[in-house]
Amino acid sequence: MELELAKLAAGLSLAPATVERWIRQGRLPVRQKGGQCIFSLSSLQKWAVANRMTFVLPGQAPPGEPGNQADTLSDAMLRGGIFYDTEGDTIEAVLHSAVSRIHWFEEGAQKQKLLESLLAREQLMSTGIGRGVAIPHPRQPIEMIAAPPLITVCFLRAPIDYHALDRQPVFVLFVLVCPSAKSHLRLLARLSYCLREETFVDFLRRIPANDTFYEKIREVDSRSDGHGKSWERI
Repeated sequence: MELELAKLAAGLSLAPATVERWIRQGRLPVRQKGGQCIFSLSSLQKWAVANRMTFVLPGQAPPGEPGNQADTLSDAMLRGGIFYDTEGDTIEAVLHSAVSRIHWFEEGAQKQKLLESLLAREQLMSTGIGRGVAIPHPRQPIEMIAAPPLITVCFLRAPIDYHALDRQPVFVLFVLVCPSAKSHLRLLARLSYCLREETFVDFLRRIPANDTFYEKIREVDSRSDGHGKSWERI
């Protein structure tokens, strides 16, 4: 099957630059010939499922609008990624480092806009929720690209003053970026429920490895079902 790069990127809800880079790196089962992308539809769909993504052909109805996706925390975090030794000794510096890791946004204007949105939210009120944890997020949904809800987890190289209410230095960020208010509130409620458990925060302080982290987040998140709540003040 053949599709233009822009249409293939739209079908995967990725930036065209990201798709082009992944093709060059051999991360996508796609090859480029001129301005066209050539691939096996079944192979690409299997790849998307294996990577917790969806691929929608142009003209087809998506399985659900981004704001209606019943994502789990592990779904969102698999898309956003977990990163260690995030650098920075100020809020702006660590957010800049965090945004640089989010591949759903193109380098340049898109990432700059996201960074500005996160910093603007911090000026209203710190997203440091206490016990060394912060949940940076834009005040308004990000609509620059058709990205699904995602959470990028960044363990800091060194804790920083994040102006949290309890004045404890922050050692981990959960950067929450969603295309709709509905998906934002759903994931924020699930994440907040997990972070209420002291044992889970203690687990985070041990800076767990990827596999251990995802196993734990699935376990704790499963207990949040049925306890949804809008944590609008965070």
